[in-house]
Amino acid sequence: MAEAGRSLRTFYLGLGAIAIVGIALIVHAATGGRGAPIVMAECGGPPVGNVPPRGVVAGPDSAPVHIMEYGDFECPSCARFAIVTMPDVLRRLVPTGKLQWEWRDFPLQQHENSPLAHITAACATAQGKFWDMEYALYAHQDDWFADRNPERKFLDYARAVGLDADSLKVCMDQRRTWPQIEANRCSGEKAGINGTPTFFVNGRELSDTPAYDDVARLVDSLSAAAAAARRPVAKP
Repeated sequence: MAEAGRSLRTFYLGLGAIAIVGIALIVHAATGGRGAPIVMAECGGPPVGNVPPRGVVAGPDSAPVHIMEYGDFECPSCARFAIVTMPDVLRRLVPTGKLQWEWRDFPLQQHENSPLAHITAACATAQGKFWDMEYALYAHQDDWFADRNPERKFLDYARAVGLDADSLKVCMDQRRTWPQIEANRCSGEKAGINGTPTFFVNGRELSDTPAYDDVARLVDSLSAAAAAARRPVAKP
């Protein structure tokens, strides 16, 4: 009888363990396997997590022209710029050595899915694929901005651009890149930004979103001025 009791206890314990695992799997599936909630901090104090602001850079530090862009992945104007203008900037201007482009995160509070999109793009940076992921997120913006669980689509985009989706998901779930994103966002708030996209050319804010020809003219004129300033002045 005691043996039968132990057997029943073992059976029910095993059944309970299976139920717990089943509930955990259901919850995991219902939440898309997402990581911890993403919370935007108040800016104004020391850098979040003691991480200084630093964007994703294309082009050499020696470039005479530095353009910093603050963007939000749910911003339609940011999407138009990324799809229409940015590919030519990366292909035609950055290789000249005259331009360094820096992209910084500025997820807007009212955009519910934007923080996870920023985390995804930042995690792609570790695999050397930020610009590919940036383009994919903006190109498919209409497909995910209102999705209740955009993570699955983000991982599909990641696979399409050649990323290791499993490694990317680990990075996304652990929120590894969030302190850097917050540091970038807070640097934008400190600079007085209240909308996206916002551009700074050698530290001066542009009033409008530039077209490719506008960027090319700026690079040509500012790099020519920098070259002239470096020329030695002839002695009389």
